[in-house]
Amino acid sequence: MKLQRGDGAASVAYALGPQGTALADLYQRDPCRVLFPHGEPGDPPQAVFVTMSGGLADGDRLRLQARLHAGAVATATTQAAEKIYRASPVAADCVIDIAVSVAAGAALEWLPQETILFDGARLRRRTVVDIAAGGRLLACEMVVLGRIASGERFTSGLLLDAWRVRRDGRLVWADALRLDTAAPVAAGFGDATSVAMALYVADDAARHLEAARSALPSDVKAGATVVNGLLLARFLGAALPVRRGLASWLANMRSVCLDLPPRLPRVWHV
Repeated sequence: MKLQRGDGAASVAYALGPQGTALADLYQRDPCRVLFPHGEPGDPPQAVFVTMSGGLADGDRLRLQARLHAGAVATATTQAAEKIYRASPVAADCVIDIAVSVAAGAALEWLPQETILFDGARLRRRTVVDIAAGGRLLACEMVVLGRIASGERFTSGLLLDAWRVRRDGRLVWADALRLDTAAPVAAGFGDATSVAMALYVADDAARHLEAARSALPSDVKAGATVVNGLLLARFLGAALPVRRGLASWLANMRSVCLDLPPRLPRVWHV
């Protein structure tokens, strides 16, 4: 019997209008939805992506997109952690395709909450970023390897998490993390149960390296560097300290780089 699988999509676009940044386009298809909560004073408009199915199983596919037109400023995040359930031995992988584009003079925060991989889960995720000259992006990604509170570790399955960042159409950064049963799943991770990455892409990214290093947490392994004009930070450790450290770093850097209040969207704290 062929099982029913999800094929969801959600896309938002923002443009600068007479009253400031406003929603210019919206598309959503089950199980994806986008919510637009009122942010705190001083925050830009927020788009919160939601997976209504409560998690993703093998064979599910999502396509997410966020686009900012010239001069717009917005935040895109997710309602909660995304759960990737254990896959059956003969099923297809779960696939998530993410596309982010930022026009000249625009600034976007792409701040999804963590992805939790159940033991045996199989996820292929690809994030493609296109940024015009004068555009700015603050983004993150975090993965938790297993249901830690239940004593479960991610010992089998697949994680293929790939990023491509282009500035003015030129590829400036490519990165991929692959964990699968063909090799030790936690190779290089030691006892860590979570890994996170954050990046700031803008013309002035290199100028903020010292601020990025000063904001790094002390209770997890973390570091920051500049690659091809892109500011990159990585975090490795236990799930809760990594999440706290990532959130603190992002809050600091959105203040330093984007001149926004030093706090994350409210859904990160619910």
